[in-house]
Amino acid sequence: MDEVRVRARRRTVGQAAAMAGIVAVALVSGGVAVAQTRQSPAPPPVVASSPSAAPSAPSSPSAPSSPSTSPSATPDLATSKPATPPAGTTSSPRTRVTRAMMLQPQDVGSGYTMKEDADGDWTFEFSFSALQCRGTHREDPIAERQRAFYKGQQEDAESVLQETLLYSGGGAVRYMNRVKEWVASCSPAGDQSVRILAEDFAGDDALLLEFDLGSGNVSKTVLARKDNVVTQIFTRPSRNDSAHKEMAVKAVNRL
Repeated sequence: MDEVRVRARRRTVGQAAAMAGIVAVALVSGGVAVAQTRQSPAPPPVVASSPSAAPSAPSSPSAPSSPSTSPSATPDLATSKPATPPAGTTSSPRTRVTRAMMLQPQDVGSGYTMKEDADGDWTFEFSFSALQCRGTHREDPIAERQRAFYKGQQEDAESVLQETLLYSGGGAVRYMNRVKEWVASCSPAGDQSVRILAEDFAGDDALLLEFDLGSGNVSKTVLARKDNVVTQIFTRPSRNDSAHKEMAVKAVNRL
């Protein structure tokens, strides 16, 4: 009986030892797994290593301000104000007639001598008054200049004479309109006459006038306007109509 009990006790002790060994192995395995888990952290997410999210590849700075993607960047043309011109670009009103505004030697032809004064009575007003027609008073200009070109030794030889007048306000327009009215209302005596041969061939307004003072004394005068400046040209002897118009265009281009 005692021997049976001893054997039973041995089996119980062996089973307990075996169970203890299993539990010990399980605990050791679990500890190793936990240790491995703590020593080897999980790899970073794939997104964190993406090149597009790296600091070395920033987004394009021009994208937020692109007019094609931002409706607010497109200006409202209907309500936008015109740009203010830079300071110093506003042109001041003219106060004088400069030499550069007058005909130059190359404009009249070769062989002429230039002078800064046109002597004699030759203007539209003088020729018109010679017909004894009324109403030739013109407004005083704020500035004027004359120039003459002579060919030959004598000043009564072939010549081109010019007078340029600078007006303020609408004085230049009024002057040209009055010339047309004066010519239309003039009825000289005998075989004398004045007439407009051509209009609007240079600048803002232009007139080619012919004066017949009788006894074969015929002359032509050109009047041309650009803005507030009027220039008149007289040639001796008179050139043909085409030559007068061409010279008027050159004179206007100088103004």
